[in-house]
Amino acid sequence: MASKPDFIPLARPSAGEAEIAALAEVIRSGWWTTGPTVTRFEEAVCRSLGEGLNAVAVNSCTAGLFLSLKAFGIGPGDQVIVPTWTFAATAQVVEWAGAEVVLCDIDPDTLNIDPAQAARLITPATRAIIPVHMAGYPCDMDPLLDLARTHGLHVIEDAAHAMGTRYKGKNVGTLGPVTVFSFYATKNLACGEGGMIVTPDEALAAKMRRLSYFGIDKEAWHRYPEREPWYYEIVELGYKFNMDSLHAAIGQVQLQGLDRMNTRRREIAAIYRRRLEGVDFFADDPAHLHSYHLFAVRLCADVRRDHVIAELRRCGIGSGVHYVPLHLHPHYQNGGIDPSAFPVATALSDRVLSLPLYPDLTDFQVAAICDTVNRTVGGNACH
Repeated sequence: MASKPDFIPLARPSAGEAEIAALAEVIRSGWWTTGPTVTRFEEAVCRSLGEGLNAVAVNSCTAGLFLSLKAFGIGPGDQVIVPTWTFAATAQVVEWAGAEVVLCDIDPDTLNIDPAQAARLITPATRAIIPVHMAGYPCDMDPLLDLARTHGLHVIEDAAHAMGTRYKGKNVGTLGPVTVFSFYATKNLACGEGGMIVTPDEALAAKMRRLSYFGIDKEAWHRYPEREPWYYEIVELGYKFNMDSLHAAIGQVQLQGLDRMNTRRREIAAIYRRRLEGVDFFADDPAHLHSYHLFAVRLCADVRRDHVIAELRRCGIGSGVHYVPLHLHPHYQNGGIDPSAFPVATALSDRVLSLPLYPDLTDFQVAAICDTVNRTVGGNACH
């Protein structure tokens, strides 16, 4: 079904002349691949998050998660705990590394990993936990970090949704040993494609930088004659995950507007919470700062999600499902996973719906979305 010209999509990037000018500058420079623009973007991200951080720009959050696993030496014979409520990438990077995915149920109020359930899943083979800050709301990191210290585990935060999120006043990116952000086209900070690994560990960052570019111990731009002699060494097996200057140029501009864009996202979320009827909302504790990458609602048990999605589309409004839990996909069910082992995620699997949320939405459009949802679900209290 073709979209109408005034169709309200689920998400869209917010950009303007500043991003276009930054791109033009890089194009004219002739230095399109990894170079000084990427380094400046890394430094700017570190400054925005806090002191003592190191950043490695990569071509996707997925690449960053995979490199984190490889840098920690996680591979065959190891287990990694992953929430079942996440996108495929969070689990598949574990499989790419040769390790075993151990799926974990979620908290019903946040859609984030349940730390108590994660504790019960730890075995002698467990090497890491990958919490996902779902929709931009922070995981309960204190118990997860306590678990890691107690059992000698690595924590790799999947912060694909959480650029600008804070947990108990601290920026996501400063909480644990490794955090990976996404700069995909619809994210709060959008480059089109791209990601960033952030860590306080300088040696770990250096290793991931090597791994991101064929195991070479220098950034590509250092090898040009005007910067360094031609000689270089490959010190270990690496990959091709580096970010280029074109995406980094967009990212630098987006970073400057991140607080403003996230503030608008929270304003829109507040309108939804005031005006929507007949749905339940997920947590937004004022002790934290929700960056609202997504606005998800829980439908009543007697409301068909497919019907709501179809009616929204008929009215020119997009929506989404984030996510079909991993344990319900054939790839994981073939491993003998029992859905009853994930009672929370299974019960919510056909009830969670994401509504449009991006900074350029107008109050008028948000009101129209609320009216359509209220009319479609009946506007009755959900229990």
